[in-house]
Amino acid sequence: MSLDSRRGVPTVAIVDDEEDITTYLRVALEDAGYCVVATTDAASALSLLSRSRPDLNCPDLHPPEHTGLSLYASLVQHEELGKVPIVILSGLTNREGLPEMLRQADGLPEPAAFIEKPVDIEQFLQILQRLLEPGGRS
Repeated sequence: MSLDSRRGVPTVAIVDDEEDITTYLRVALEDAGYCVVATTDAASALSLLSRSRPDLNCPDLHPPEHTGLSLYASLVQHEELGKVPIVILSGLTNREGLPEMLRQADGLPEPAAFIEKPVDIEQFLQILQRLLEPGGRS
């Protein structure tokens, strides 16, 4: 749990290779009262997320240089970060293919939610609220 989370402000981590998207989501989430940690560098994301200890992780599924799938696997398998809900961000239009993609990648579990890009902020905020409220990870 991040320092801000202990003060009652949930921290959301955004990992997306497109700086416009991280900026857009940062501003929207901060306006909604969240603390945001964002990076466009998927290769160093695990280190950043381990230090910041967010309450919810939102990685892009297809960043360059470090596939989103390998980042997702690293998050799921991480001792501490694996306990944090994950909301996948993706430009994929076929979310039905996601479970099969995860099964093929060593049987990874499905994320808590999937948000298609371009991100609908109202939908995103509803998902975050549901996942971050006490007992809301269903």
